[in-house]
Amino acid sequence: MKFNFKRNVKQRATNIVYYDSDTKVIYNNIGGNIVQYTKKADAKLRVSTLVSFDSLLKANIDVPKTIDELDIEDFIIEQTYKQLNIQSDSSYEISYFKIETNFDADHWSYDVYAIDSAYLEKNYDDLLAKTQYIDVITSTAFLPIVLYKKGKLDLIGNHIFVFIGNNSGIFAFYSKGEPVYIKTLNSNIHRLRIEFNQETSLELSSSEFENFIAGKVQEVSEHRQSIDTMLDKISRDIEENILYIKRVYSNLDPTVIYYGMSIEYDNDFLSFFRDTFLIETKPFNSLAFIETIKGSSAIADIAMYYADYYIANVDSKLPNFSYAKRPKPLNQRESGQFVLIVGGIFVLSLLYPVYNFAMAGFFSFRGDMLQKEYDNVVFPQAEEYRTREEQLKKQIENLQKQKTSVNEEIASVRNNMNDIHSWQIGYIQKSKVIDDILKVANNSRVSVVKSTAIANNNQQLIIELNLFAKTQDDITDFIKNLNEKKIYKSVVTEKVDRVNFGDENNAITSSLRNQNQQTTNIQTATTNVTQRQEDTNSTKIDSISAKIDFSENPDLGKKVNRYLNSIVKVVIR
Repeated sequence: MKFNFKRNVKQRATNIVYYDSDTKVIYNNIGGNIVQYTKKADAKLRVSTLVSFDSLLKANIDVPKTIDELDIEDFIIEQTYKQLNIQSDSSYEISYFKIETNFDADHWSYDVYAIDSAYLEKNYDDLLAKTQYIDVITSTAFLPIVLYKKGKLDLIGNHIFVFIGNNSGIFAFYSKGEPVYIKTLNSNIHRLRIEFNQETSLELSSSEFENFIAGKVQEVSEHRQSIDTMLDKISRDIEENILYIKRVYSNLDPTVIYYGMSIEYDNDFLSFFRDTFLIETKPFNSLAFIETIKGSSAIADIAMYYADYYIANVDSKLPNFSYAKRPKPLNQRESGQFVLIVGGIFVLSLLYPVYNFAMAGFFSFRGDMLQKEYDNVVFPQAEEYRTREEQLKKQIENLQKQKTSVNEEIASVRNNMNDIHSWQIGYIQKSKVIDDILKVANNSRVSVVKSTAIANNNQQLIIELNLFAKTQDDITDFIKNLNEKKIYKSVVTEKVDRVNFGDENNAITSSLRNQNQQTTNIQTATTNVTQRQEDTNSTKIDSISAKIDFSENPDLGKKVNRYLNSIVKVVIR
């Protein structure tokens, strides 16, 4: 079941009293003590009282979810009358609560409790004659609800409440602050006293039985077995209900039992139940808002707090079976609200001309004030903001120009760095190629006296070698060795001269007599390389005359006299 309450933070009203329907006595709380009310009862008293739970009729009603919310109450009352076979002309007080533990896609389930108004009139007409109203009539089983709302109990536990009253006993199981299972017990103080007297052959009055149960008489030890028998009866009564809830609500394991009796009892009772059920057991009296050892005083105190909460939260749906409720204040009644609205409209109609005159003067004055504020404050500030806006725009333009200039400088530096990087890479590549060619030359018995790296319009890297060799075969071997490496695009030489040092020009002046035959042999050695050049559509290399001036280096001229001199071009890419 789910109850919707507004939390009440006010102190309890001082005119709330509790009426004991068994003794017909009114009690109130004075200084934390529950005492008999001695003044004359009147309509100013806020009355709270309890009826036995077994006097209530219970029904379970399924309400289709298609029903409009405003029609749910009428539907529940109609179905309750049908289910309980109540005559349509009979008057019953009804309270109902939605059950949240059941889930049905098509229906809401409600627990409905009803009590015959004639039964209430029979028991409370004497009280009603004095107080005119009875604010709250409820049952002991519903009192724990206010304990949750007042913060006396936590909302996360599963609690069992057992209270043995004078004429009835109650077993109530709550989970998360909502009643899940309520049952009337067979045990009550009157029955327990009769059975105890029969077993012990004593004739104890109510007060004597209370002293006996509280352990205040010496004969307790003599009748210990009879007391244990009485506890066994109570425990079996309680155990039957505990086993039921553990079977039906297996996911809700009870954590605490709050046990109480309307009379004072020995604390050994709590230990007995704790050991029997293996569930923590605490006194019900500890839930009262006052300190008391009598369960009846605890019940009276909680019932008064229950009434206080209900009065402060009339629309809370708290269980209340009173057939003589106090009328709501005028401002809370529909008729009263209508009267207030009509009266308000009438007053406003009388005040309307005055309102128009006052508001016209007010708005005129307010308009003048706003115009002055605009002229003296708003307009000068607006002009100042415009000036600052223009200045900020110029600053933004200057910063944009500076940014563009810096970006250009950065781009220029990046281009220069790229050029330097390309030059470094090219230099490294040229050095590696020349080193490789010189190694081949050494192994081929030719001497390279000069090497030059150049690039043509097709971005080809060309290594030009000026070399000397003793024989034609040495040059041929050199070209073949370069070709066999298969890493050069082409290797070309078209002219070979023999060095005759000492003539009048100090230069290479005579060609080989067998030049044609020699050139043919050399060209044969370079056939493969030249073929690759034609296939890749490389740039044609012009022939170069193999002449060298020895006038500045006569020692070299003498050393290579009669050697063959040739210009070889190696195309790298």
